[in-house]
Amino acid sequence: MTYPVAVPVSRKRKKTRKSSRKYRPETYTSRGGPGAQQQELAAAMAGLGEYRRQRDERRASLAAAAARPMIAGLVGLAASQSDSDLEDELCVRIGTALGELDDAPIDDHVGPNAFANAVIDAAVKVVGTTLAGEVDGWTHAWRVLTAITGIVNYPLSEHAMESIDDLRARPGGDLLPETPAGPIITGPVVWTRDAYGSRFGIAAPFRTGDGLDRWYLWDIDACGHDAFTVHNRYHATPDEALADWQAGVGAPAADGTVLAAVDDPGLLDDLMPREQGMMRPGGENVEQFAEYHRSKRLAEAVLDAIEPARPHRTSAPAGLDRTTAPTLFATWLREHRPDRSQPEDLEELVTELADSWHISGPAGLYHTCSPHRVALAVEHIRGYYQDDFAADVIALLPDWTAWLADRNATPAHLADRCRPYAHGEPHKAVSADDGRPDYLARTTE
Repeated sequence: MTYPVAVPVSRKRKKTRKSSRKYRPETYTSRGGPGAQQQELAAAMAGLGEYRRQRDERRASLAAAAARPMIAGLVGLAASQSDSDLEDELCVRIGTALGELDDAPIDDHVGPNAFANAVIDAAVKVVGTTLAGEVDGWTHAWRVLTAITGIVNYPLSEHAMESIDDLRARPGGDLLPETPAGPIITGPVVWTRDAYGSRFGIAAPFRTGDGLDRWYLWDIDACGHDAFTVHNRYHATPDEALADWQAGVGAPAADGTVLAAVDDPGLLDDLMPREQGMMRPGGENVEQFAEYHRSKRLAEAVLDAIEPARPHRTSAPAGLDRTTAPTLFATWLREHRPDRSQPEDLEELVTELADSWHISGPAGLYHTCSPHRVALAVEHIRGYYQDDFAADVIALLPDWTAWLADRNATPAHLADRCRPYAHGEPHKAVSADDGRPDYLARTTE
């Protein structure tokens, strides 16, 4: 189950000057006067409200039904697991459950946050039941609950803490120990980026409940209209984290990359995953679902750690952006393609291309150009403009990518990898099964 990604849709698809067709919007009429129309609208809204209420109740029931046996299994497993192993197993089981729930019909669809709330509630119920029972019978359930509390991001974490406060107010609640502190960073946050400049590996060391440190990796792809975390997991060492990231990016783009201290906290702030709610792109696989909440919770800790050094966000940095690119590109065309005749509406075409190149995401990455980004741009242009105008815009892409490669001093062997997609060759990692771009694909450049 996927939800459409938030992209600009307010303007109509561009009409070329060749097209003289005019579209008149359909008009809808209703029998009866204004009073009758208001009654129809009120009835429709009431019916919609009741439908949503019943749908939400069913989804909550499905989430609870999936959460209860999962919590029971984890409680039974807790005695033989370390804290970090229990947390990892929790994430794996959440990912498996979300993968199954995500395949349900739309009315039965349970999102990651709704399921996480059900998991919290199920764990709280077990702790509450065991508190009223035998002495120390609550300890395993408590470890499961605190594991959940440690991986969920805001606002889920607030719900978990409020539920724990409620448990402490019940009979026997004074037996509960202090809630473990949230994720603790034990060293510097480090990162690297690929040769195209739009794929990032970010890693940070965290102290586990067992007293050991392990490194969490975020593999973040900013080639699309935003920065998307396409892969993440814990590793024993930073070298293992780097090797994992390099394998995902591919040797040509990741060759020679190393992890280094973060030197641009503002860009890191733009890249790290955050709660998106209903605006999440959708299409997560089981592994991505497994880390869906934990990756955001650990990202919160990273952003808290860099807060003193993080500058306030600004508008696009000086240099290249959608307002300066059209003039700079047109100038480059005149200088580097003097013998080529350009279309009469070149100014309009380059303006639209510059606008389509960077829809959202970190402004400081406007200048980057990778094969994946070119393929996504083609996909967007073809879906956004009428066919003949889209073809004219795409015809500029080979020169656009050459201009950016020249500006970025991209090595020729890497710039050449962009060229087929600038000419419209399909990219195997761009289109999802439903025909829309798969922004969460872990693309090898």
